[in-house]
Amino acid sequence: MARITSLKNSLKLMTIKKDVIPDFRNGVIRNPHLVILGAGASCAAFLEGDRNGRKLPVMRTLARDLGLTDMLSPKYAHLIDDFELLYSTLYHTSGDTILREKVDDAVHQYFLDLKIGDEPNLYDYLILSLREKDVIATFNWDPLLLQSYLRHKRFGQHVPQLLFLHGNVAVGICKNCKISGNYYNRICHRCNKPFSKMPLLYPVGQKNYSANASIRKEWTALKQTFRIAYYITIFGYSAPVTDIDARQVMLEALKSNRSRVFSELDIIDISPEEIVEEKWNDFLYSHHYSIMNDFKDSNLWWHPRRSCEALASGTLMNDPISHNPFPDFKTLEEMHDWIDPLVKEEINHKINQKGFFRKS
Repeated sequence: MARITSLKNSLKLMTIKKDVIPDFRNGVIRNPHLVILGAGASCAAFLEGDRNGRKLPVMRTLARDLGLTDMLSPKYAHLIDDFELLYSTLYHTSGDTILREKVDDAVHQYFLDLKIGDEPNLYDYLILSLREKDVIATFNWDPLLLQSYLRHKRFGQHVPQLLFLHGNVAVGICKNCKISGNYYNRICHRCNKPFSKMPLLYPVGQKNYSANASIRKEWTALKQTFRIAYYITIFGYSAPVTDIDARQVMLEALKSNRSRVFSELDIIDISPEEIVEEKWNDFLYSHHYSIMNDFKDSNLWWHPRRSCEALASGTLMNDPISHNPFPDFKTLEEMHDWIDPLVKEEINHKINQKGFFRKS
């Protein structure tokens, strides 16, 4: 579990040549593929709900889904259908600290109780479509991404790194050791002291991403990744007005990326294309972007673990590589057996320094 937020250490180990943009040697891109996840991604991954059929709540209905109606006093009744505004009001009302703590506990417990099923889900495909140089950064509180991540231990370090930008109920923080871990384990694996909850960041208005040490580390790592990313995918994140600070931080980091003129941005969103294009216009560079409404239309599906190489080969070398799309798997064992040869190619490449992607 130490790898959950180990990006700041891993970046030191990445052999990216600063004078080469992007770093494309021996048929391998060393720059990361960065994936940003919003609520739409979790909803797409769990259309039928979790293992027990429990649906992922949305902000509009969260207070009702959590049964907060009876807990709240009449003076908050008009805010019941706007959870962020409700919480923000509680946050800035000094006399309601106890009520705010009860709301915190209710939110944390509801999401903590969600459980994935045994069959492969979209998050399993996403995780295994990326390599250890790559990063998944999520705004979601739910534990479903991390639960999926943990069942791919077979591949050891050959999986992407995870960042939790607004906190996550499945991540525990050891204040003694200053590390994060699996909250379901309850205690730190180093000192055996109980984990503290990772804070969930949701008050409306200015979100202070540097106020809490654990959140600050996530955002520091995200900014570092934006600056060197070669491929970026935004999946199910609508950049709401309540996240204006987050959007600005990401945009500033992206503009400092020296690979930007060569890179690609994919946006997976079910909204009409013209709306998505307008919303993300300041993130777009020339024609280097694609908008789609299904993960299966993305390069991550058609070139799992080779998305950056597929882009570089087609655009920089004018030598497209053949598709190698995911099959639809019935079991995790089938999925792992299919991924194994790709991982072995990656390991072998480190030994013989030959390119490992498939030519047309």
